[in-house]
Amino acid sequence: MATTEPLHRAYLLHARPYRESSLLLDLLSETHGRVAAVARVGGKTGGARKAQLQPFRPLMISLSGRSTLRTLAQLEAPTLPMPLNGQRLFAGLYLNELCQRLLREWQPLDGLFDHYHDALLGLAGETPMEPHLREFERALLDLLGVLPPPGEDADGVALMAEARYAWQPQQGWVLRGAAGSGYSGDSLLQWQQQRLQTPQAMNEIKRAVRELLRPLLGDKPLHSRTLFLQQRGRNEHSSGR
Repeated sequence: MATTEPLHRAYLLHARPYRESSLLLDLLSETHGRVAAVARVGGKTGGARKAQLQPFRPLMISLSGRSTLRTLAQLEAPTLPMPLNGQRLFAGLYLNELCQRLLREWQPLDGLFDHYHDALLGLAGETPMEPHLREFERALLDLLGVLPPPGEDADGVALMAEARYAWQPQQGWVLRGAAGSGYSGDSLLQWQQQRLQTPQAMNEIKRAVRELLRPLLGDKPLHSRTLFLQQRGRNEHSSGR
């Protein structure tokens, strides 16, 4: 007999039609990590249930079933979705896509749900969005076991703020001297200490994260980034720039 679990927190990452009168959901569950579930949205109450299933909306759910594809047994949506618009909406879609692409099903990572929730709260606020994205990326890389050792280069020597470093896969940060390309030690230390403050650090860590994510994501481009670039191009065209 299929059992139903207690209610727990979750977010919807993605939904698509599934068979008749159902949706196939990709969920980030506080209890289970990333999971797939079927939600029945037909009948008299189906419309209201479908309306509750929105990305960036805090949900309370319970699942039933024994297979890896569960059934959404209970659903509550106690609050409205996070108000993400413009670039912040694309940033939220980027977070969702990272979770979909990098997280294995049914492998919860301790603290990841809270990091995701905090990132959405930051994006929905009025503070700059870049630090919230960089902090979530840092937490995700750390939980996946691919974040470089904090404050050290590939030889185990403490990072120097005035030096510059290159990233070498399977090794770590490699000293490149005091000038040239790569990343400044100061930017790397700011990121490790969760205190990104300067535009230079923001830009360099954004590039560094892309390098660290590339082996995990493979050759397939991020759909959210493509959508953002397309929208920016349309905006620039419409403004005559």
